[in-house]
Amino acid sequence: MREEIKLKGSVLWGVINALEKGAGAEPRAAILKDLDGDLGEGVNTRSIIATGWYPIAWHRQLLGCVMRHGGPTALRDTVKLSTRENVSTIHRILVRMISPETLLKQGTRLFSSFFEAQAVTTQDKPGYSKIEWIGCRGFDKNVWLAQTQSVEELVAMAGAKVKRRTVLSGGTDLDDGMVLELVYST
Repeated sequence: MREEIKLKGSVLWGVINALEKGAGAEPRAAILKDLDGDLGEGVNTRSIIATGWYPIAWHRQLLGCVMRHGGPTALRDTVKLSTRENVSTIHRILVRMISPETLLKQGTRLFSSFFEAQAVTTQDKPGYSKIEWIGCRGFDKNVWLAQTQSVEELVAMAGAKVKRRTVLSGGTDLDDGMVLELVYST
């Protein structure tokens, strides 16, 4: 069996904090109560360090709990809020000043700062981008869905609206990669 990748603790805390802001304290408590093992202990003791590296299995478990308690809408809303909250105020101003294409190129480079994998914008032109993720061992359908939602939110932050999102390949349970095509308008 191949070793799964790791992710930064800041990704986990981003989701957890977004749950409280978006869903409220009660749904957040129900979701966090379902977390078990090392993830549950790390959240309860607040011992997860934002700059530390943790198993992708923790992210799968956290997103799986969000999905079980609130369905796809809760997952989408949580990821969108987490993405927005992780972009500081000064960066939000800069995001509005650059094109979605430039933002996606930079975003794919930043992906490896949070995940031990790689994302590359393989094609882009005004209103169109194709993004490929590779080496994402351990991702499941919820983690992939979170990635697509995060990309959509970044495009929205750049002042564009996604008109069509198409997964061309991968993006399901146990896929190590995904190719996503985005069509958007500014």
